[in-house]
Amino acid sequence: MRPLAALVLACALAVTLAPVVSAPALARSEALPYEEIPALPIDWQKAGDETAALLSEYIQVDTTNPTGNEKAGADFLATRLAAVGIPSEQVEHAPGRSSLIARLAHTPVAGIVSEKPLCLLSHIDVVTAEPSRWPEGKGPLSGAIVDGVVWGRGALDMKGLGAIEVQTMIELVRLGVPLRRDVILLAVADEEVDNIGMVDIVAHHWPRIDCSQVLNEGGLGIKDLLFEGQTVYGISVAEKGLLWVRMVATGPAGHGSSPNPESAPARLRRALVALDAYDPKPKMHASLAQLFHNVGATRGGVVRYVLNHPRMLHGRLLAENAGRALLTDTINVTGFNGGLAPNVVPSEVSANLDCRLLPGTTPEAMLARLRTLVPDPLVRFDVLDASLANESPVDDPFYRALARHVVGGRTDAVAGPALSPGFTDSLLLRPLGVHAYGLAPFEVTVEQAETQHGHGEHVSVENLRNGLRTVLGAVIEVAAVDPKHPVPAAPTPN
Repeated sequence: MRPLAALVLACALAVTLAPVVSAPALARSEALPYEEIPALPIDWQKAGDETAALLSEYIQVDTTNPTGNEKAGADFLATRLAAVGIPSEQVEHAPGRSSLIARLAHTPVAGIVSEKPLCLLSHIDVVTAEPSRWPEGKGPLSGAIVDGVVWGRGALDMKGLGAIEVQTMIELVRLGVPLRRDVILLAVADEEVDNIGMVDIVAHHWPRIDCSQVLNEGGLGIKDLLFEGQTVYGISVAEKGLLWVRMVATGPAGHGSSPNPESAPARLRRALVALDAYDPKPKMHASLAQLFHNVGATRGGVVRYVLNHPRMLHGRLLAENAGRALLTDTINVTGFNGGLAPNVVPSEVSANLDCRLLPGTTPEAMLARLRTLVPDPLVRFDVLDASLANESPVDDPFYRALARHVVGGRTDAVAGPALSPGFTDSLLLRPLGVHAYGLAPFEVTVEQAETQHGHGEHVSVENLRNGLRTVLGAVIEVAAVDPKHPVPAAPTPN
């Protein structure tokens, strides 16, 4: 039994003893039944295999960041799009580091007002890997397809979704779907390190995109997350903000043989101990409460009651690292700087702090907390980066389409909104008024999800096939002139 399932059942046993706060009412639009994807003239077996082959070749293009070399990935995608007549352009951010923009233009139709574009976003770069720790013949740049599984760095994060988005553009062209709004494919450089691709696009190229909704990375479908036999798809609608600081302690330099409580290392040690006193107040974001509520709607009795009153889960969630990250503003020590030699006491040493902030907490407020925890005047906090948390509404047609299509009418799967403790390029887009949703439409185990940034990353061809159904279906629902009949009828022979 998963830890979360155990805590739900434990809370159920004590249901009459705990104070409760009800979850928000289920969004009216989420209650709609799943609408089957229109009968499209697509050989889904073939389309899935084609997507897998595309992903396999894409993985073999080395875009490991650093250094990125995203232009090679952009060139590869541009060639695939050009093969079906989709033009594209590249934005160069630095030598060898480019982002790709491709567009399917809408079809002007009398009486239909064109909407802002819909954007399919991915990043081209992938994180580093240790090839010796991967299965033989299934290395990080192999793109090997073995027993219906594609192996390689980026299979999940996030060349897999990128391949699905490219295939979606290709299928829209092949089907000849008339669009009431432009559909833009945006594959960016350097999401994994400095976000230079999206930062540059937002600063200098946004008028060329100016979309209103975007599909990006974020949630996954996790098997047996809460209950055995049920898959929960979390669609990221919100991301925590961040405050990255260097906590710097100063003091007299000296010889290592003479301990001095006023030295910089001694002050830093006391400051680190002081951080242990941090005891944040938990707060459940509305998206997490809604997700519990959606899962509860599939259950009965006291378990449903507990999931509909998720404050009862606070204590148990706080006992888990992942749960604590979802409920609180966090402070995490991620590294140290300043040591010169074992027998030399430096005049300055520091620790790196990664603070993640719930919606409603500003970087300034967290910085004030740090200074309260560590009042030593010879310890300062140098801000390296800061961003506010942000979120997108669930009462949005694209969110609703993703939520319906990803579960596909299944009784053993449920979808709902989620708060991401990390951040993606969506964090840069929401302040522009973009509704950004994070979903890699793959059904994986917890263990497989952990291969992102780990060893042995892989995705099944079946996941790619079903993911294509999800994305293509959602795009047609919100972008086609006639979502119920998106493919023009063949002309009648004379």
